[in-house]
Amino acid sequence: MNQSQNIQPIVASLRQHLGALLTPNDTMSDQCQLTLGKVNERLQTLGELDLQAHQTNPLADVLQQLEQVNGVINAALPKHCQSIVRNVSSLAQFLPWYQRSVANNSDFMAGHCNAQIIGPQGLEVRHDIIVGVTLMRPNIVYPDHQHDPEELYLVLGHGRWRQDQGAWHTPGLGGLVYNPSNVMHGMKSLDHPLIALWCLPLDKPFTSFSQPQPTP
Repeated sequence: MNQSQNIQPIVASLRQHLGALLTPNDTMSDQCQLTLGKVNERLQTLGELDLQAHQTNPLADVLQQLEQVNGVINAALPKHCQSIVRNVSSLAQFLPWYQRSVANNSDFMAGHCNAQIIGPQGLEVRHDIIVGVTLMRPNIVYPDHQHDPEELYLVLGHGRWRQDQGAWHTPGLGGLVYNPSNVMHGMKSLDHPLIALWCLPLDKPFTSFSQPQPTP
């Protein structure tokens, strides 16, 4: 069995569990529900795997902590969320991990990393959607940033989110966060490592504000 045949079932499992979690509810805005529908629809289409995309994960130890099903974080996660964490852990060696470069913020640089699982620079190459993952060490603030595509975060660890420098809020494990187009937003981890997935439907060519860069 070649490498792509090993990876494809894991990506398929991640899609299945992600789809089970990205479901509308009465508390969502109409626009959030529309964005969620776009993400779910596009997850039905498969892209080509780029087996040369991988870059070293500088926070491999954090992912190992998060993957422990009986750990402090995962024990409280819904079943589908636990499965997604395991999927990400199984795919970790194939993902194009990168760190967003922020000047004069050494704590952030040492305490975070991202990867596109699906997307233009992802393991699965697609140009109509991004599904990415962020890892953060405890007590790290991800600086406020903005981008044109709308975004849905799936919260898989204890953390806080905010928009437009407003009050921090805690979505809870398995919670969803919706960021409208170009809204300023940020997040931060608490006393445990944080993992979150982010989904961006792309309706036009998108140049990422944080292109993958090789890591040691």
